[in-house]
Amino acid sequence: ILDFITALNKTLVTTFHTVFADPPLPYRPIQEKIAAASDAIIVMNRQAIPYLVKAFGLPEEKIVYIPHGAPGPSSENRDSLRRRLGFSGRKVMLTFGLLSRGKGIESVLAALPGVVRKVPEALYVIAGQTHPEVKKREGEAYREELKSLIHRLGLERHVHMEDRYFSEEELIDYLTACDLYVTPYPGMQQITSGTLAYAVGVGRPVVSTPYEHARDLLQGCEELLLPYGDTAAWEERLGQLLADEAALKRWEEKVRQIGANTHWPRVGEQHVALFARMCAAKRGEVKTIGTVSH
Repeated sequence: ILDFITALNKTLVTTFHTVFADPPLPYRPIQEKIAAASDAIIVMNRQAIPYLVKAFGLPEEKIVYIPHGAPGPSSENRDSLRRRLGFSGRKVMLTFGLLSRGKGIESVLAALPGVVRKVPEALYVIAGQTHPEVKKREGEAYREELKSLIHRLGLERHVHMEDRYFSEEELIDYLTACDLYVTPYPGMQQITSGTLAYAVGVGRPVVSTPYEHARDLLQGCEELLLPYGDTAAWEERLGQLLADEAALKRWEEKVRQIGANTHWPRVGEQHVALFARMCAAKRGEVKTIGTVSH
């Protein structure tokens, strides 16, 4: 990629998906060269701006925040969708994505017996295949550990694991149909999460650990951010939300307002506006990037 950038005779705008507070090797020298060669850098988390400024000495005005794009909810009637997916009569929590130990699924399972005592119709859906790199290293060891934990806690009727590839359309259906989305990630440095962005875009209330993307995207929803591994806190908050339809609706409305700014058409418009500004600046028509972030 560095050879490509060196040969490029065009305006270069680069999206940095993963940004570190202190970039480690081998990322640091590569990121630094890409950053220096770029006319503008897009980040999907506001906290990434000071990180890049500090790490590489970049001028802040070179960096533009545009949120991670996301779809809106399914157009299918939600009750019909829930019937089709087998969610009728259940209070459904969902986690999706490529399965790995970094997902923190076991922490939700640990809290689930207490949730089920309060909300007997609770169902936790874990959707997605094992991450291919994890599969290379350890096969399905983590999934089997989760299955053993589910059995040991007597949760067979309250946890459903779907080990398969999900199309984007299916993911949108599942997100639209669930009551609560859950990201119990143990790694607090995760600066971007596509699954979180999708859940918020669809307008689902989210209970999450306070990793960097969750703190940035869910501003004003701090009550939904819980410490990793605090079983009592997770048990209380999940049970409370699933038992209180009015509270779920209030959080749904709040998250929907946040998510409206992340829908693909709006995010696309922000990219187009930035590209236009940068091309004009390259021609000498304007002197600065300005801002397109909301």
